[in-house]
Amino acid sequence: MVTTLGPKMASEWGGGVGYSGSGPGRSRWRWSGSVWVRSVLLLLGGLRASATSTPVSLGSSPPCRHHVPSDTEVGRQGRERALSGEVLNYTSRCQPIAGYANLCPNMISTQPQEFVGMLSTVKHEVIHALGFSAGLFAFYHDKDGNPLTSRFADGLPPFNYRYFCYIKTKWDIRARKHFDCPVLEGMELENQGGMGTELNHWEKRLLENEAMTGSHTQNRVLSRITLALMEDTGIWNSICWLYNGLAVFSLKFDTMVLLFVCRRQMLSPYCDTLRSNPLQLTCRQDQRAVAVCNLQKFPKPLPQEYQYFDELSGIPAEDLPYYGGSVEIADYCPFSQEFSWHLSGEYQRSSDCRILENQPEIFKNYGAEKYGPHSVCLIQKSAFVMEKCERKLSYPDWGSGCYQVSCSPQGLKVWVQDTSYLCSRAGQVLPVSIQMNGWIHDGNLLCPSCWDFCELCPPETDPPATNLTRALPLDLCSCSSSLVVTLWLLLGNLFPLLAGFLLCIWH
Repeated sequence: MVTTLGPKMASEWGGGVGYSGSGPGRSRWRWSGSVWVRSVLLLLGGLRASATSTPVSLGSSPPCRHHVPSDTEVGRQGRERALSGEVLNYTSRCQPIAGYANLCPNMISTQPQEFVGMLSTVKHEVIHALGFSAGLFAFYHDKDGNPLTSRFADGLPPFNYRYFCYIKTKWDIRARKHFDCPVLEGMELENQGGMGTELNHWEKRLLENEAMTGSHTQNRVLSRITLALMEDTGIWNSICWLYNGLAVFSLKFDTMVLLFVCRRQMLSPYCDTLRSNPLQLTCRQDQRAVAVCNLQKFPKPLPQEYQYFDELSGIPAEDLPYYGGSVEIADYCPFSQEFSWHLSGEYQRSSDCRILENQPEIFKNYGAEKYGPHSVCLIQKSAFVMEKCERKLSYPDWGSGCYQVSCSPQGLKVWVQDTSYLCSRAGQVLPVSIQMNGWIHDGNLLCPSCWDFCELCPPETDPPATNLTRALPLDLCSCSSSLVVTLWLLLGNLFPLLAGFLLCIWH
């Protein structure tokens, strides 16, 4: 069995050197030919494809000048990029009065488990086309058309200066609130991944799975930080702030600490558990998927600035420089990441609790898990054991699993098979014992906070002393269909002994 973690994504960006006149922010376009081709923006939502186990690269386009490509040019450019290597999709933008997004058919998968990842990739590309592009940052303007950055007399901004920080008006409010840092001056942009990834995305070390970070690792979420940037473009002035998106990495740090968030900080949302065999499973930060810490050993020492550990359990001090997270553009910061199971190189399922197709096979479901839209990830206090009479089985990879939950006036209920267990408080241990498919499943789960999943929760209390949440102990052998046969065999073996005993008494 092999576990795989999401690959990198990249997208080329067109620099500003090729602009002329007053810049794309204020120029008038000359249109000719097919308007549909010249203003195409392909919003694709119905394709099922992979963005998890397939390498992804987002291509590039020349700087946007006062030239609109012909029908032939658009088609030719699309074909050329689609034929190159492992390209899944790419995006280009101009102003964005015109833009396009293209998906390469040969990289599309029909696995239903991978549809969500593919859809998030499409959304990512559409946002690039709508204005999230390093080539356009300097041309953002307010609702009255006034530039947000300094301009020369010809309307162009200063070029040939490199900054890795985004500072704008609308963004300030949202980012400061997200990081709980009222004096935060700007949001760090990606500085790794090469041309296309760097400067075109948020720094992954800080916002991990936010929709506009530079690689797809898990569960892309559109945050208000990105919405604020889109409003800063001056083009989209009706952003719906009722949208309640939130990046998984909800960090709360002092301002200066944002520059060094991987080192000597509180552990969450980072991790320090070495990825090994067997796996030590945990939960994704939003508790919607089983995850594993992506901390691993590299063949060479990491650059000095990415050597975060003063100590690691079981690792000699001289080997510490070799250890870091598997995602380079996250500055090698280790974090808990969802994954997928493979068998002999074949994709089996992912670890997202909400996807019904991820349900394990009956006789491989050691933890009595249930995947589906109402399921969440819960921590396992102990490994689950499957037992039938004298046979006992357990799975070496344990630590978390997917279980269905529901909200009630009494509090959060955890469902295992058809048995409910009431969580009276966060951290409560639930001893689970259920019968499923002819086996007894025994284990212990930790209760999450009711407020993590329910809108209304009663005050936390200690569980009852008699522990009414636990099902009665099960004895599968006593319920066996061969019980009658077993009893008759016992009587048959005892009959000669009983007959001899009676004869002795008689004589």
